[in-house]
Amino acid sequence: MKSVTARRVAAALTLAAALQYRLPSGAVPGAELESSLETTLDLFQRIARSDLVVHVKTHDGTLRYAAVDVLDTLKGAAPAPRLRIAFRDFNLQRPAGVKPIIFPNGQEEILFLVAPALPARRKLKDQDLFILLRGADGRISLPAEGSGETLEAVRQLASLTDRDPTSQIEGLTRMIDGTNLILIEAALDEIGRLHAATPKYYGRLMQLLSNPSPGLRSRALHLIGSTFPALEEGLDDSTLVDQRDAILAAVLERARNDPDNNVRAAAVAAVGAWPNPRDVESELRAIAAQDPAQAVRYEAERALFRSHPR
Repeated sequence: MKSVTARRVAAALTLAAALQYRLPSGAVPGAELESSLETTLDLFQRIARSDLVVHVKTHDGTLRYAAVDVLDTLKGAAPAPRLRIAFRDFNLQRPAGVKPIIFPNGQEEILFLVAPALPARRKLKDQDLFILLRGADGRISLPAEGSGETLEAVRQLASLTDRDPTSQIEGLTRMIDGTNLILIEAALDEIGRLHAATPKYYGRLMQLLSNPSPGLRSRALHLIGSTFPALEEGLDDSTLVDQRDAILAAVLERARNDPDNNVRAAAVAAVGAWPNPRDVESELRAIAAQDPAQAVRYEAERALFRSHPR
């Protein structure tokens, strides 16, 4: 019985291997796998995980593989001036409610690409063939005008991907001081993901709290809140000690008065991370009772519950 079972398993493996090498010309191994992943990548992660990042213009999106002309290479080395992009497997397996990927002719985009896992005999022939990183996440459609800020942000972030972690954080920190809003948002996202913010960021982050962009204000508040637990351990730098009251006052001001509901909710979440709950309890109770937005009131109630668990 065991020998029969073993033979059947071997036969099945042989058949699977044969099918791997007999994939139709439109099927690209690996193209169907990433589409089911649910985690979200920030812009820096998308760049870092890509083999090739290019600024392209669609030549023909009606073919089995979309044909795109490379206008600029932002990371890696494009093997040809025109690339083929496998995307139809993603469309076939996309979850319900997810829009299909299309490549309108003439559309300019930034593509985040990975080389497919092809058999050795196909690698040379299909060196111009790539798949989108995580399906629809592997592209940014560019407007007809005003795309320079996005392109520059991707280019600068790509310049950090081959550096060591310390150098990456230093580079991201410098980007916060710039004027490119897309780059600043991406840098804040990655610093937050790495839990790399410290109270020494307060000067930069306090300036961002008055930025017209609600997204930037929310991101700055998220980073500020992530540093509050460190204050409980005390600070050796006297200048940082002096900033304690100022940073809390700035966050409370946003929690009470920011015109954007999401920003107020982010500010309340940051207040909830303050190391001494008694300092902020009355403020949180007032917000929980009076803020016009349910999401903000809920965030205040959460903060109060965490500081006074039953």
